[in-house]
Amino acid sequence: MLDAKSCGRGGMTKITIIGGGSSTFTPQLMRLFIKSEVLSGSTITLMDIDEHRLKVMESLSKQVVRKENADLRIETTTNQRESLVDADFVITAIAVGGNDAWEVDIELPAKYGVYMPIGDSVGPGGMMRAFRHIPVLVSVGKDLEEVSPDAFVFNYTNPVTANTMAMRRHTKVKTFGLCSCSSIPRNAGYLGRILGVDGERLAIPMPAGGINHCAAILEMRFKDGTDLLPIAKERIKNPIQKWALENYGILPYCWTHWTEFFPSFCKLEEKYDGRLQGLKMKYGMHVHDMTRENERVKNWERLVEKMALGKGEEVSLDVLPKGEAIEVVEIIEAILENRNEIHVVNVPNRGAISNLPEDAIVEVSCVVGRYGIQPIHVGELPEPIAATLTNHIATQKLTVEAAVMGNRDAAYRAFLQDPQVSSKLTLEETERLLDDMLSAHAKYLPTFFKK
Repeated sequence: MLDAKSCGRGGMTKITIIGGGSSTFTPQLMRLFIKSEVLSGSTITLMDIDEHRLKVMESLSKQVVRKENADLRIETTTNQRESLVDADFVITAIAVGGNDAWEVDIELPAKYGVYMPIGDSVGPGGMMRAFRHIPVLVSVGKDLEEVSPDAFVFNYTNPVTANTMAMRRHTKVKTFGLCSCSSIPRNAGYLGRILGVDGERLAIPMPAGGINHCAAILEMRFKDGTDLLPIAKERIKNPIQKWALENYGILPYCWTHWTEFFPSFCKLEEKYDGRLQGLKMKYGMHVHDMTRENERVKNWERLVEKMALGKGEEVSLDVLPKGEAIEVVEIIEAILENRNEIHVVNVPNRGAISNLPEDAIVEVSCVVGRYGIQPIHVGELPEPIAATLTNHIATQKLTVEAAVMGNRDAAYRAFLQDPQVSSKLTLEETERLLDDMLSAHAKYLPTFFKK
């Protein structure tokens, strides 16, 4: 689809958002689309299975486009295949089961003694989230193969690594994973603040590598070449970042998620008494609380609905969230204008990180331009980190197999391989936890529970 019609300014690029009814993600994207001169003249198609949320986002998007006099066309549909016809770029941001399913992912493993603060990437919760999302995302890829085979797909849906791996293995479309955390190696202001230096002096972007939610900045320098590692070791106080700096010389940039990849970090400081959410954990963490999460979403949805109905604040860019950590629009622009910028993207490894498997999906610095998204060779990770990630990659491969086939035995093998499960549960407990979680999510798992 990327022909002469979509070569930059004044083009007719079509961008489809699968999950376009999201009241948190879509407003951020709309702000970025409106501000983009490169995407002037583009069509934005919002697709969602929730008609009410889709109508709210349609109304909001059209109002703000009109208010800002932006040259964008907004379309909506509940038909996935229809939304993908003639798409140049597709952004996937879905949440099968929503916050209710996420709550189960946190609470059910806790009954077995598996305590995780977020539960959306690895561990029992991360695997169950993958089981719910992978069939949907693969179906998106299959539709694209027929209606827009040259489209770029950018997946924001967690768990990013397993989902991107599934689309790469089971479809022929160009799929890449993105995450709000992966903008940090380019963020001079943020890095300057945590390092206590002038961000203008930093050599940006800094090289990065790992897998999603467990990646790190691998080297830090000033523009004059001076090594920043001694300063980072001295000034950064966060215990997880400090541990990685002192032991391995790398800086985790999504440190809250890092804790879930290492069972020894997931320890409670408050007593578990039947409800895990909100409890204090070691290293400055609290378990994600769906009560607060649901209230945040409801407050935002109420605001958006008022805006969409013309009853709230004036609809303008000043009302919409800034989306500063969302890089997908910059990446689209870099492709259309052949900027050859460096962004951190989740891609097939193919030697970029030399001591991780070739077929892994890694989060690594990449060059982005008209020839696509090309990973940069960043060399080796510290061996202990590589060993930990290799184990998680093996779990992800089993997770993808189980999700695509709806295979309970493959799911059991994935649970056995996962470090959180294997470090805490017996074989019998592992099997019971899996079956309990499959049953709890049965209505969202059609591949496992075929009629």
